Amino acid sequence: MSFGRIAVFVAGTVVGGALGYAATKSDTVKKATKSTIKAGIKAKDWTVDTFQKATNEVKEMVHDAKAEKQMEVKA
Repeated sequence: MSFGRIAVFVAGTVVGGALGYAATKSDTVKKATKSTIKAGIKAKDWTVDTFQKATNEVKEMVHDAKAEKQMEVKA
């Protein structure tokens, strides 16, 4: 890797960081960022809730299957 490529990469990183920092100071960008974060939190909560429901259903099925097996063994 040449020194020129490294210099271009570093310069791009600095310029991109400066533009990103300036953009976060904008009220419009702040509102959009907050909305995106809220949507992400809502999606995470839905995913966790759905996973917990599915886990509970599977546990219930396993419990029922074990109970049925015990009934068959006794009969």
